[in-house]
Amino acid sequence: MGPVYARELRGYFDSLMGVGIIGAFVVVMMLLSVLLDPLGGGGDWFARGDLSMRTFFGIFPWVAAVVVPAVSMRLWSDDRRQATFELLMTLPIPTWRIALGKYFAGVTFLAAMLAATVVYPLMLSQFGEPDWAPVIGGYIACFLLGAAFVAIGLFVSGLTENQALAFFLGMLICLGIVGLGEMRGLLGDLARTNPESAMMLLVSIPVVGLGLLAAAVGRDKMVGISVTALALVGNVIAYAWRSGQAKPDDAKVSAATTPAGEAVVTTLGQISVLDHFGEIQRGVLNTNGLVFFAGLVVLFVLLNVWSLESRRYS
Repeated sequence: MGPVYARELRGYFDSLMGVGIIGAFVVVMMLLSVLLDPLGGGGDWFARGDLSMRTFFGIFPWVAAVVVPAVSMRLWSDDRRQATFELLMTLPIPTWRIALGKYFAGVTFLAAMLAATVVYPLMLSQFGEPDWAPVIGGYIACFLLGAAFVAIGLFVSGLTENQALAFFLGMLICLGIVGLGEMRGLLGDLARTNPESAMMLLVSIPVVGLGLLAAAVGRDKMVGISVTALALVGNVIAYAWRSGQAKPDDAKVSAATTPAGEAVVTTLGQISVLDHFGEIQRGVLNTNGLVFFAGLVVLFVLLNVWSLESRRYS
């Protein structure tokens, strides 16, 4: 695992790509933190005396959903393109050790990206006394979320030799995971008035993504297209069901009254990336959040190993 880790880490810095990604990440995060700050006229911390990094951490999940797949897209795709994939697969090393070496290299590069932004809180500390607990919690949350995105990128990169396709699919999955957190309020309200429709949407939306992934990189594209079509039909049925049964006048009466509705709301809370991210950002290192992000990492690393094993011995 050590030689694979060192090789992949060197690959980030042998060219200007690694430094360019880190520089672009720092600049984008700094600019967006200022331009999108909703308080005090766009980041005027010094005038209002609010030295916080709320906007920085608030936009990180969306920026990371685009940047991290660009970091991890090369982990396996580059080997496939350079014809070194077959060499790796014939080495007397378990596949999981190779996958972990690549994964930890990606995580180390992620840590370097976050370390480069430390100048931001240090700059704020020169003009006042920021609350350091949310800052430390925010960086922990960013690292955990980024580590999960690296695992997703590792899995997608192992499916194709096309780096552009690996980046695009990884970005879609990461954006979908973050977007599900944004949709929690909408689906939660729907679950209280029409839990069956909400449950159908909760299941069919991820299936659409999986179907598109299978259609893009799978060997049998018709299977992926068929799965996507069935999931889209399920979404249409759920929408029609919602339109036919939802009654605005009864919304207050029926709010959170059915066990099915409560189950959907609870499920949404457990799988919402932004909820777990927000809790850790506030300094609440609870077991649920840590297990959630660790589970995402383990799931996608295992999926990567299983997909590679199927090719290794086929």
